Amino acid sequence: MSAKRVTQLFLILILLVASFATTSKAQAWSACGGSYIVQRGDWLARIARNCGVSLADLYTANPWVRYERFIYPGQVLAMPGAEGGSYDPGPTGYFCGPSYDYYGSYYVVCRGDTLGRIAQYYGVSWTYLQSRNGIWNANIIYAGQVIRP
Repeated sequence: MSAKRVTQLFLILILLVASFATTSKAQAWSACGGSYIVQRGDWLARIARNCGVSLADLYTANPWVRYERFIYPGQVLAMPGAEGGSYDPGPTGYFCGPSYDYYGSYYVVCRGDTLGRIAQYYGVSWTYLQSRNGIWNANIIYAGQVIRP
């Protein structure tokens, strides 16, 4: 056997050993991207199935879900294994505050927010936000709800 062939076999052996020696933990991957906005008729198991993640991973990414009784249309759920790093929901358990996506800007309601305060932030009236977002009672908004200005 030539020295060239021995070197090639040695390199292949090293690559095989290195590929099996990785100790990094596999990350969950979501077909829904980094976040998911709850739609009418959704429930957690259905969201997990449709996004291609396990229910346990969905609970891990959204620990507040274990203590809330319901999820509501408009709430934002963090999806595990999102591109771009980890998800930090902040002290309230939700990602909240202003943000934007493909469709434009939006605001995720934080605990203690009012429709009037959100309207003031965007420079519009609270009645405009109420009608634009289909909110029946302006006094009832909940943490995690998505408001489009």
